[in-house]
Amino acid sequence: MKEPLARDFLALRHFKENSLNIIEKRFQSPWTKRTTLQKRSAFQEELKNHYGILQFERKSFVEKRNTNDTTIYDGDSIDKKKNEEKKEPNLKEIFFKDLPQVKLMADGWPDKNIYDPAKDKMYWWRNDPVLNVYHEHWHIVMPFAKYNGASKDRVGENFIYVHRHMLARHDANRWCLGMPLVEPLRDYFHPIPDAFYPPPFLSQLINGVRVPFPARPPNQIFRDIVALENNVVTVYSVKELTDLLNKTEKWIEGKTDETHPYRLNLTDNEATILGDYIEHFLHSVGHNMLGYIMHPYALHAVPGVLVGPRAGLRDPLFWRWHRHVDDIYAKWQNLLGPRNFSGDIPPVTIRKKDIILSFTDILLEVDKDGVNDTWVKYAKENFGGKHFDKDLSSHPVVTKTLQTKMKIRDYIWLEDGQDHEKIQYLYPRDWIWFIRAQNDSPKPVTLTFRIWIAPIDLIDKHVHWIEIDKFKRTLEPYEKTVVSQRCDHAVVIRKPAQKSPKQMDETAITPRKEEELKQLGVAQIAEKLFRDCGWPYHMIIPRGSKIGSTFKLFIYVSDGTNDLVRTDTQCGSVLLCGGEKWTDKVPDIKPFGYPFDRPFKDGSFHKTFQGMKNVAHTDITIKWVEDFPEVFI
Repeated sequence: MKEPLARDFLALRHFKENSLNIIEKRFQSPWTKRTTLQKRSAFQEELKNHYGILQFERKSFVEKRNTNDTTIYDGDSIDKKKNEEKKEPNLKEIFFKDLPQVKLMADGWPDKNIYDPAKDKMYWWRNDPVLNVYHEHWHIVMPFAKYNGASKDRVGENFIYVHRHMLARHDANRWCLGMPLVEPLRDYFHPIPDAFYPPPFLSQLINGVRVPFPARPPNQIFRDIVALENNVVTVYSVKELTDLLNKTEKWIEGKTDETHPYRLNLTDNEATILGDYIEHFLHSVGHNMLGYIMHPYALHAVPGVLVGPRAGLRDPLFWRWHRHVDDIYAKWQNLLGPRNFSGDIPPVTIRKKDIILSFTDILLEVDKDGVNDTWVKYAKENFGGKHFDKDLSSHPVVTKTLQTKMKIRDYIWLEDGQDHEKIQYLYPRDWIWFIRAQNDSPKPVTLTFRIWIAPIDLIDKHVHWIEIDKFKRTLEPYEKTVVSQRCDHAVVIRKPAQKSPKQMDETAITPRKEEELKQLGVAQIAEKLFRDCGWPYHMIIPRGSKIGSTFKLFIYVSDGTNDLVRTDTQCGSVLLCGGEKWTDKVPDIKPFGYPFDRPFKDGSFHKTFQGMKNVAHTDITIKWVEDFPEVFI
């Protein structure tokens, strides 16, 4: 039987769907079979004691609420005289008044003295449409749901890592701009200075009508909100959110309580259990409270972008909230301590001078046919053999500087009102990785090459490293060779790489595509959209700066014998989006983020990897330039 599917249900990890009435839900784990939170909060008890309010049916709330142009009403007409005779307290008026809404100008933006998107240094990044589509796709492909009794493999661990990956890229671009790193939103009680004004063409469908997302002026605070599920009203209080944080952190620290009667054992296999718990409770409740911060009386109110995955990245608070969530998980990783790599040092040697980068357009000039084998033959002749031990940094096709530029295109808001707008977007100059490697053993070895970068000032924090690619190669006994890999085949990106505007817009979930998906079940949807899931190619590296920004480029060669890493170059991102089929295992047995899934020895990147022959790193520059040749092959 086909399952009905609306937009909110489509995004099964949709924050609103996951967190509404979360207080009533049970979290099943090896440690607990009981209700995670008490059914009635202290705030609800206060309502009962002082106002005699226990719970309401949907009809009661419809009769009590005041309608205005910021809410959606679909109930019966109100008998005002009858309500006046009852003289019952209006819960909305007493506790949950809507905040004064932002005054917008004719162009849909506030007065330029209040907010000017042209002066928002990260506007182009947060509002990139393909980036937002990627986030929406990921939540559909990796839902917090079960099909035939089974969840997707390592979904909680994947959730943490995918958002850490985005955070690292977001912070790297801020660092390139000379901006401070994102501050975690840990304070639930004081005013939040971050404002948010949605792009005018961004909209959402409510009861068949397209309406804008509400704006949020600065200095708002977390507020208790009212939500409705199954005709039962739930009050989410700031106190409960605080209790969730405290209980989660105490559990990580090894303490137990009525919610967590058993301690965590501090092993890698707890990553998904902890990730599931953090996502489903603290993370989702916080998203709901922030999403309705302008409309605490959430019944029939228009939600903000933070209630769902489609547009949440556009709001600066998304990044602050997720940095806070990631910090909680990082506490658990820090308690695990630095990783011991002694069991994963294959008999291979790579050196700093063995890391070679070349622009694809330059290689096409010197060897047009090299594209057929990714210039392996060319590399072996020019970088290997008698040149194997040479420093090639001055070679005419070798570069230590990667390049990006900003482009402009006509964008159609395909998921909204089909409006046209000129937008800026980042674009990289295509390059090829070349890595010289030597097998030190008398037997063939299968290896996985793991490539990462980090801003040079942030290399001692494992959470700031950005995974770019990983791929497998086999070396014959004592072989000295050069391996190559195209950047547009990277495991992190959606494939085939979206380079043209037409390709970039192919993955949008248009109304027509949504209608098609409504006919499918949760697993069918996840599998169908898998090929569209992956990091946008045009954002594969940070923008850098006009003078050039220094990054550390790091390569870890691990034992690839049984790690399940795939070599398919024509599928969705097997790094970020898990297995293609619902029951597939994650295509890497290593923890997400390996080898940067643990803190460094003595807080030092260099101390952690010093003396390891299977590791090499070098400094590179990422420079934002005016133009360069583009390659479509």
